Amino acid sequence: MSNILKGLFGRKREPEKPTRDVLALMQPLAVPAIHVVLQDSPSLSHFGGMPNLPADIAWPHSSGRKLGFLARISLAEISRTLPVEWLPATGALLFFYDVDEQPWGFDPKDRGGWAVLHVPDLAEPVAHERKTAREANTIAPHRNVQFRRLNVHPSSERASVQALALADDELDDYSTLSEAVYRELPKHQIVGVPAPVQGDHMELESQLVSHGINCGSPKGYQDPRAVALQAGAADWRLLLQLDSDDDLDLMWGDAGTLYFWIQEAAARAGRFDNSWLVLQCG
Repeated sequence: MSNILKGLFGRKREPEKPTRDVLALMQPLAVPAIHVVLQDSPSLSHFGGMPNLPADIAWPHSSGRKLGFLARISLAEISRTLPVEWLPATGALLFFYDVDEQPWGFDPKDRGGWAVLHVPDLAEPVAHERKTAREANTIAPHRNVQFRRLNVHPSSERASVQALALADDELDDYSTLSEAVYRELPKHQIVGVPAPVQGDHMELESQLVSHGINCGSPKGYQDPRAVALQAGAADWRLLLQLDSDDDLDLMWGDAGTLYFWIQEAAARAGRFDNSWLVLQCG
């Protein structure tokens, strides 16, 4: 009997693995980015309102109707926060989206459901009236923004994070610390790595769909053409991440996020006509 009891209760417990300093582990993975935050002070950059298009540039359309204007981002203003060497040094980027249909971006036929225009910057902030989006006939009221530099971290799906072999509790810490940099504000972000809602393969998705492969199911990624195109995924850069936002009365799907992507060489040349968009939501 004593041998049985010894066998049941006398075995040595496996020593618990020491909890690692997750913050220290994740610091080398940090990627500089720009957090876009609402402010009341005048600025050249803003969400909503009117885009103030140059006289020689038409408002982008889809299916016979105007795309919704989302944001005007002054390249000079963001450069003062974080110089982005692959973006033009001057001008402004205007972002538009089909807010009625809300295309997901996994179908090549979605092309035209958004637009990014590179236009001359304004000389000074445009005065605007404090109207609601409905009153101003826009998708969101004009809200000035400011830029804050922050370091973002890749999602746990990325190889660099998987290489850390984080335990479950460490993954929880990693997620909490990654979220904390946004200070509980919407994750409106320029450049850096995305904060994905569903899957972290948007560079590959942008590459394949922009080349005519439907990625609405796994079949797209298994398409024979995907093998030859896959290497080009490394050329895509996050241009703008636009979160759902109660203050702007913007909701993408079910509390989702819009991600605008661009190939680096095209951005360097000031060409944004081949930008790609991905919508993710829970």
